[in-house]
Amino acid sequence: MSVDTFIIKDPEVAKLLADPTRRQILHILRHREQSVTDLAKALERNHSSVIHHLNVLREAGLIKVTREEKVRNMVQPYYRSVSRRYHVAYSLTEALSEDPDFSAWQEDYIDRLLKGLEAYSVIVPKDREDEVRNLLRTCYLREKKAFEDRLSQRKTPVQRKSYGARNVASILSHMQLRKDPEYVEASQRLSDIIDEIKGEHRVQ
Repeated sequence: MSVDTFIIKDPEVAKLLADPTRRQILHILRHREQSVTDLAKALERNHSSVIHHLNVLREAGLIKVTREEKVRNMVQPYYRSVSRRYHVAYSLTEALSEDPDFSAWQEDYIDRLLKGLEAYSVIVPKDREDEVRNLLRTCYLREKKAFEDRLSQRKTPVQRKSYGARNVASILSHMQLRKDPEYVEASQRLSDIIDEIKGEHRVQ
């Protein structure tokens, strides 16, 4: 049975997620078990490439073999993720900042957060993008820390469809973030900038 959240505390394991193919494999295996053939078709990659990535992920403890099936006198293993989601520990932020692949992956995520503001009618001007990006990064990282702290305090597993438990978890995280000066300052500044941008749009 897979765990709800797997917190990655080993920097070498965390670096594995910088590879987009490995992230795709984990995403697929979080939802269903797959053979090498299944994955090769889904990813449009050759078998040897998929096998290489599977071996790396298995050695890191991120996936496991769930069963084996005999196909034309060959044993075909099926793989599954050991967790429904993976979370790189906040404590690794500084250690991994020097790794170019991991940093590029994280910065790409921050860029997507910046782009995501457009869905809420917030079009950030070019001359303010760096500031907004830095504020988003701070908020994101402090939320990661609050999430980890909340998990460490949890005594019993949360059922997948337990909306009440999820809402309580969200409330507890917000309570912690309200006491985090770094988060409060960054989120307030980000809120002010968003209000300014929306105000400028209304004037136009």
